[in-house]
Amino acid sequence: MSSNESIKNEGLPSSVWLLFIAIITALMGMGLIGPVLPTLSTQLGASPSEVTLLYSSYNIVMAIGALITGVISTRLGLKKALLIGIIIIGVFAAIAGFATNIWTIIGLRGIWALGSSLFFATGLAAMVTVAGVSKTKSIVLFEAAVGIGVAAGPLIGGGILGQFSWRYPFIGIGVMMVIVFLLLFTKLPNVKEDLGTKSNTSLKEPFRAMKNRSIAVLGIANSLYNFGFFTLLAYSPLILGLNPFNIGLIFLGWGGILLGISSYFIAPRLEKTFGTIKSLYVMLILFTILLLVMGIFTSDLLIISGCIIISGLLFGNSNSLFTNAVMTTSPVEASTTSAAFSFLRMIGGAIAPFLAGILTELYAPNTPFIVGSCFVVSSIIVIVLNRNYICPKSKIKSEKPEQTLPKQTLSKQTLKVKDFMISNVISIHPAAEIKDLLKLFSKHNIGGVPVVNDQNKLIGMVSDGGDIIRYLAPKDYSAHDFIYNILIEEGESEQEVLNNKITDSIDSLITKRKLYYLNDNDTLEKAIQILSQNEFKKLPVLDSNKHVIGIISRGDINNILMKMLVHR
Repeated sequence: MSSNESIKNEGLPSSVWLLFIAIITALMGMGLIGPVLPTLSTQLGASPSEVTLLYSSYNIVMAIGALITGVISTRLGLKKALLIGIIIIGVFAAIAGFATNIWTIIGLRGIWALGSSLFFATGLAAMVTVAGVSKTKSIVLFEAAVGIGVAAGPLIGGGILGQFSWRYPFIGIGVMMVIVFLLLFTKLPNVKEDLGTKSNTSLKEPFRAMKNRSIAVLGIANSLYNFGFFTLLAYSPLILGLNPFNIGLIFLGWGGILLGISSYFIAPRLEKTFGTIKSLYVMLILFTILLLVMGIFTSDLLIISGCIIISGLLFGNSNSLFTNAVMTTSPVEASTTSAAFSFLRMIGGAIAPFLAGILTELYAPNTPFIVGSCFVVSSIIVIVLNRNYICPKSKIKSEKPEQTLPKQTLSKQTLKVKDFMISNVISIHPAAEIKDLLKLFSKHNIGGVPVVNDQNKLIGMVSDGGDIIRYLAPKDYSAHDFIYNILIEEGESEQEVLNNKITDSIDSLITKRKLYYLNDNDTLEKAIQILSQNEFKKLPVLDSNKHVIGIISRGDINNILMKMLVHR
């Protein structure tokens, strides 16, 4: 589904909105402790690196726990998995409220994070599943819920409960989880993701999913970006020098307003207008500049507070763009994609808070922001180097069933390619998998497609004949006709071939041979010459900017020649 889908409230089932409320409540725990970090440090005698471990322990368990969410959700069903996650969050958050030292809280926070991990990844899969055709809407709504939840945590933790005692926010999360559990248990229908012919997801599935180039690229880029995100979220409360109430108010403006609004309203429009890559570039560059400003003016309370609030606008857009990109690009089911992506993205969030505490102890209070900006720059570099893999899996349009030419065109002696090419092209992106290509061939009854990048520029051509057969054939054996007639004698089995290669990217299929194409102003004579002297059945047509604007085949040439003869 296109990420350019209009974002409206209509069409979303009530179950999606129920999950929206539940996710806000469950994710409050991520930012809950921010405003009380200074109080914890003072009352429990903890250093900056120790109190920031409350974020690091949480995030590392979130990352590791994400790898098992697919297994749990496919065996128990999404609803049961969500309920188990809520129970774990509520129980261990409440217990942490009665702890007497920082290391006990760190340990309990880690177990608490296991429930958050299960709820976080399963919640995304559940929203996408119950939303049905409104997939993009549900993804955007999910990110808005995450933003509001992360922001509401500091408000409740600092502005409401934390001003009385650091213990109350932890106990408060336990109470709220009881309410969420009752809501989902009584109101949410049983949700089971459609996994096709697969009955259960293996523990290996998230690792296999990470081999997909688009998931890996977006996950690594998001992880590097999260170094900056969690540096700001976990470390900035320590340098504000304010009481929990005022810190909570600052983070309310950060997430409760700007992050939530940008996730739901602004990000989809940015993506529609400028595309995913350009929008991510802008958000990440602006975030880099913001972190540098915080690193330069670390001692200025007004500037730091303003930067924290403004960053919510950047975070909301970036988080939504990253998540929507991976969920629309990924060829695997939602729960496995969510698990793999969550693991990769949270690695940065696990390291950044503890690293920020260490850096400020070893160097200066501004060092974490400077280092965080360097990681965000690395995220931009990863996207730049792999930008061809961050777009929808295929760009599919319908071919015209028949080309009809005006009589005046048929009578011309010099017929141009643009006069008879098929202008509505079925093309595919190099990040797509071979199985996606086979589906295109089967659905549209075609035998070859151009491979294009996200700028619609030609990368290569693939055919259902030689290209796919040669790639899928077992080693040392021959293949004839189409894929289903591959000869399997010994060595690799057909099943092994399909399992190992059918999910490879189109990029690995493209051969390094010379690439032939036509320009739209080339003549019919040139098209005949290239097709007659080579084995190609189809040729892409490019405009002056090297964009693919059409395609012609041997059949098209034959039809044109026959029509010209009949007309004469």
